[in-house]
Amino acid sequence: MEKTGNTNNKRKHKKMAKSQKGITLVALVITIIIIIILATVAINFALSDNGLIRTAEQASDFYANDTKYTDDSITNVESYIDGIMPEEPFTPQPTPEPEQGETELADMTNGVIEIKWLSGTSNYVSETPNAPEIKEDLPDGTTMELVRYTGEESTEQERWVAGTEYSYVAGAGSSDNTSSKWANARVTIDGIDSYFVWIPRYAYRIIYFDTAESKQAYQEGNLTEEAAVASGQIIGYSDSRGIVDAEGKKVANAASTTKIMVSEDYFMTHPAFMNGTETGFKNGEWDSELSGLWIGKYEASLVNKADGTNIVPGSSTNGDILLSDPEHTDKTVATKPGYNSWSYIRIDKIYDNAKYYSTELNSHMLKNSEWGAVAYLTESKYGRNGTEINQNTLYYTGGGRGSLYEENTLQSSTGNVYGIYDLSGCHYEYVAGCCDDIDTIGGNNEYATAYENTDSNQASQYYKYGDATYETSGWHLDYTSFVNSETKFFIRGGYIYNNTDYSGVFFSRGEYYGTYANDSFRLALCVE
Repeated sequence: MEKTGNTNNKRKHKKMAKSQKGITLVALVITIIIIIILATVAINFALSDNGLIRTAEQASDFYANDTKYTDDSITNVESYIDGIMPEEPFTPQPTPEPEQGETELADMTNGVIEIKWLSGTSNYVSETPNAPEIKEDLPDGTTMELVRYTGEESTEQERWVAGTEYSYVAGAGSSDNTSSKWANARVTIDGIDSYFVWIPRYAYRIIYFDTAESKQAYQEGNLTEEAAVASGQIIGYSDSRGIVDAEGKKVANAASTTKIMVSEDYFMTHPAFMNGTETGFKNGEWDSELSGLWIGKYEASLVNKADGTNIVPGSSTNGDILLSDPEHTDKTVATKPGYNSWSYIRIDKIYDNAKYYSTELNSHMLKNSEWGAVAYLTESKYGRNGTEINQNTLYYTGGGRGSLYEENTLQSSTGNVYGIYDLSGCHYEYVAGCCDDIDTIGGNNEYATAYENTDSNQASQYYKYGDATYETSGWHLDYTSFVNSETKFFIRGGYIYNNTDYSGVFFSRGEYYGTYANDSFRLALCVE
């Protein structure tokens, strides 16, 4: 019995051992199969077209290409910047004093005024003019807004509505340019509207030619400056060197002072836009750098505050009016079309009343330098391109009552309604520039300019560059004389009864102190 039991136990253990070996073998086979499957998947994942290795290779290629593209882009940007920004851009600088020459420029009437726009309040040249500056933080009852022309045959407020429309377009060749639309603004004070035109900051130079034919050939692009100098067709310049001959030597008997040259061809900033505090305002500058000026669109008129109607000039009523006096608070000055200009008023009262118009807008009577800034832009290709403007032969601003300025566009600085009127004819205009009695108009400062006494009438020695006196003497046959100890105060523009030789943007002469039916003035604003 005992032996039989042991035998059964041995068989049982042997069977169990055999079973365990079978399970182990199956497990091994399954494991191998799984490994093979995983290996296949791994190999496929790594080596297929979209596998890990190929993806890594593509990523590497992409990185290399992207790096090259980035490097190329940076190189291209750097090249572009180098192309538009030279390593050493021209910097405005004082012009060296030219050598003394012996040349006399006997005839300076065939001149071309060239203009370059300046950026902001700087002396750097710009492709476009500065945008007009509007002041918004004004006292109650005073507003300033840009306006555009609609042509509506109704009220002036409907002909000119709020909006931005302006373009300073260069004329072509030597033809009259009537395409520029200078920016216009309306200033309303206590319900009375006035209109002003924007003169952007610019630099200029003048080229003098021997004949009108040479001038025209240059304007039309048939004669280069180099060729004209070589052939003697250019006889001289007025630029940052002063009045010089074709070789750049100082002209005999002409004043020359060192000025700022704003480009390689000796352009200079017009003084009306410059800060003159350090130089004593000797050339008609302002007390800071300006991006532009607002000039009265028409000669000034005296109006009733109550209804805006025009007060007709009269020696007994206008000569001593001071708007700041309590007895005259019912009146104001305005610059409007179709009105009688304010005449019979003495120059000292002009000075005070113009400043009283709006202290927030730095209002003042037009200075001689500012008249020059308007005249030069009018004569340039951005104005009438060398064409003389028509004369206003009536007492009314804009050439007639009401809205006749719409028909008299050739009387404007642009040949269209967007320009400045009454620059030729209407009334003589006092400007803030005189010799001897500068204290009569507030002293020599940003509002008025002192000229040296010149009884010998040597305008070549005592002119201020940019003031449209000696530099442009005789242009369009406009009569030109200078202030002296008797006729101390500059008047500009001419008068209705004068022939065209005694009217025009280049007309100038001295006037006595007094009240005259023929003399008026114009407002200007400086927005800072």
